[in-house]
Amino acid sequence: MTESVVDITQYKFDQAEKELREKLVDYSERPEMQSQIGEAFYIWKNDPEFTSEDISEEEIDELTFEKFLDWFLYDFKLLDSEERVIERFYIDEGKELSDAEKRLIKDWIKSIYSFFEVEEVLSGEKCVIKDIFTGKVFEVLDRASSKQIKRKDIIAARPLKIGNQNYFSGIVSLYPATFKNLITEFFDQEFKEYKKLYGNQKTKSEYLKDWGFQIGYYIEDVANHPHFVTPEGDEFILAIANYFVDKYEQCIKNIEKIKSLKEISDKTEEIRIFSWEKIGRNKITGILEIEKTKLRIECYSVDMLARAKSKIEKECKGLIKHLEDTIKEQDTLIDRNISETKKLKKYPLGVKNKKELDSELDKHYDKWLNMPLEILDGESPKQALKTKDGRVKLSSVINELEVIYEHARNRGEPYYDVSKLRKKLKLI
Repeated sequence: MTESVVDITQYKFDQAEKELREKLVDYSERPEMQSQIGEAFYIWKNDPEFTSEDISEEEIDELTFEKFLDWFLYDFKLLDSEERVIERFYIDEGKELSDAEKRLIKDWIKSIYSFFEVEEVLSGEKCVIKDIFTGKVFEVLDRASSKQIKRKDIIAARPLKIGNQNYFSGIVSLYPATFKNLITEFFDQEFKEYKKLYGNQKTKSEYLKDWGFQIGYYIEDVANHPHFVTPEGDEFILAIANYFVDKYEQCIKNIEKIKSLKEISDKTEEIRIFSWEKIGRNKITGILEIEKTKLRIECYSVDMLARAKSKIEKECKGLIKHLEDTIKEQDTLIDRNISETKKLKKYPLGVKNKKELDSELDKHYDKWLNMPLEILDGESPKQALKTKDGRVKLSSVINELEVIYEHARNRGEPYYDVSKLRKKLKLI
């Protein structure tokens, strides 16, 4: 009897959800809402070269418009009142809504579009996801998405509460697990800027409602620019090292002792997954996966991979055998659901223009001069200058950097003037 009552109640909410969505979309098509939709799209597009003339069926595909409409309905602040569209709808139409619709819309007003780590999946039925910024956990019913995602995947979505269940609203974007650190680093820095502007009392949820849409664009920019320069000055790629594991049990014990590695999987699983943490001078971002006979390291630059390999090979000497290194460009990692956008000059996280980029890279390479490098047999560039063999190797490194940045400059992307390094090292 109880289950029957619950089913009937949930059915009523499911029906109310369909009607409420239609009413909300119809409301957005009123002249007073449409008068602001062009400006809203300009803000959401986050593209300084975009103009109102670009809003046409030819320029905007259906998938892109669905993503935009979800943001417009739930997060966009109307220019005349700073109320969100859904809040204005409730004020204007609330009296005409049914009790079930009123309950739904109160929850929807608080809904957050965020990034989630997939914790559990029941294929074809539901999944359990955890917000990587706030830690909030949702069980979401979604037959389609649950067939395509797997544990540890990162998804961008908006869970909507409907009765006692949660469903995804609009488009769900899927990202590889290796992007988690990249996303959280961007969030941490931007959240600090947000609080500087609007006050330290601002919460993560408020940031996500106001600025959260920028996270997706940052990740898309990274994906569209394989030679993106990271804040550390490295070329942004996915560098991978594969090993054969000869002695699994001892290898696991040694890996667990590495302080800069934190396990992000269950110890009972066939595959153990570790993430590199920022501890002390550790400059590695990425993950390590190990199973009975395989070990795989994934990092965001060749330099990071070299440091990770050096540490693992030292700790697991005699327990693993190196097989191969590979490099994947980011546009092979994400299934982009939006049409190709205009190519713009992009800058690293926290850098707004060429002057700031030069300043940040100057700071990076000042430190780099004293940084031990594997390619220089563990010596820093300044130490390598002291021997003939060291100077030859160092010149080769500088030449390679120059080629990388020259290619970036020719493509109109961020670059560094390597002649500055030559002057500092007196190689000119």
